[in-house]
Amino acid sequence: MKMTDIHSEIQSGIINYLSVHPDASGSVQRICEQWLTNEKCAHNIFQVQTAVNSLLKRGEIHKHSDADIYTL
Repeated sequence: MKMTDIHSEIQSGIINYLSVHPDASGSVQRICEQWLTNEKCAHNIFQVQTAVNSLLKRGEIHKHSDADIYTL
């Protein structure tokens, strides 16, 4: 699977998780270990961080200013 496909799937997984759990918040580690447990592609913390960064740039998720915690 291409890296762009993996990042796309991770991004979709994050958005899907947040659509079901709109009040959820978590670190990249938590996203990787708990939010993406049902994803088909294997992923690692670096791939999840890249996907999170892309979602942040597009304004689809937000980062708490005082911590590396992400939410809708």
